[in-house]
Amino acid sequence: MLVTDRNCGHHPIPARVQADGPGRGIRARGLSLAASIACGLVAGFVTALGCATSDQVLEKRLREQELAEGGPTCHERVSEACYTGPKGTSGRGACKAGTRTCDGAGQWGECSGQVLPATESCNRNDDDCDGIVDNGFERDGALCFFKGAKGACRTQGVWHCSADGKESTCDAKVVRPQAETCNAIDDDCDGETDEDSVPVDAQACTTGKSGVCQAGTNKCVNGQTRCVQNIQPGAEICNKQDDDCDGRIDNDCVSESAARKQGGM
Repeated sequence: MLVTDRNCGHHPIPARVQADGPGRGIRARGLSLAASIACGLVAGFVTALGCATSDQVLEKRLREQELAEGGPTCHERVSEACYTGPKGTSGRGACKAGTRTCDGAGQWGECSGQVLPATESCNRNDDDCDGIVDNGFERDGALCFFKGAKGACRTQGVWHCSADGKESTCDAKVVRPQAETCNAIDDDCDGETDEDSVPVDAQACTTGKSGVCQAGTNKCVNGQTRCVQNIQPGAEICNKQDDDCDGRIDNDCVSESAARKQGGM
């Protein structure tokens, strides 16, 4: 079948044309055309649209026709990047693109070297390529504490991934509850510190002060054992005691009855 270009002097243009390759011009049944022609390919035949200054347009149309007819889809030995995973995952986490090469039949080969999303494992990698490392697991190397424990029993450790990557475990050591002592530590792991600490709590002691201020009781204060005096200094009373703890007995004292009156007793 022959068609005629209205702008090219009504010279017949063979309907079956063949691309010689980029930059080599267009040959029609072996005849070299002086000018490149832009053509539209419809249902296997050529319609002349006009003269053009390049043959790339025609070659592109020919390639489109070849694709439509199941012909070659690429040039032999040409390679390009490829990726068949979900959109947005290439280049994220462990996922990366591969390479495919055109074979002698003009068809693309398999995508080689690509890494696709996989099931997440505990391995410090983003295996499923969702932007989160080890999601679903405790972070390998992060601090951890013995679960459910209190006081001295709540030891610190580090999370570690198992060898098979299926779980993470805390290496915090097990500590058993001990008798409470005065050390600012919850030794018996009950959530309270230095309560009823032994052996010092409630024991009688001497404060080193004079008079009634001398007697005291051992108590645990801020992790230290202290002798806390039982009686605070008061007005001196004539009772043969040093009530005001100044080291003198009954100095400037008043009678007990007078003291009671002064105190409203």
